[in-house]
Amino acid sequence: MKSVFSFLTVAICLFFAVPAASAQTKANEPQKALVQVINLTCDGDMPTIKKQLINQDGIESVEFTKRASGSSAFTILYNADVISLDLIHKTIEKTPGCDDKSTTPYRVKKEKKAKEAKQ
Repeated sequence: MKSVFSFLTVAICLFFAVPAASAQTKANEPQKALVQVINLTCDGDMPTIKKQLINQDGIESVEFTKRASGSSAFTILYNADVISLDLIHKTIEKTPGCDDKSTTPYRVKKEKKAKEAKQ
């Protein structure tokens, strides 16, 4: 009887422990953000921004598209437990220009909300 009770106790513990472990794994998976950056003037701007982002804790990778009409799309993989999307945007906007280090020309293009887009 004792061994049956012990077996049931272990089985119940394992039943509740496995979902918690898988939920924890999901929380640690990197998040993907697509960020449109504007006010780019040369092809050196994107690598400058990428370098600034990669130096931040929680950023796993940064890729960008070719500059077109003064903007580029950045795909950023990050750990949301370490860095927020808001801090990523601030990091981009505080990045010094590649031509003039005393300026911070880059801006994150803000997404229009559904209400604003209709007006």
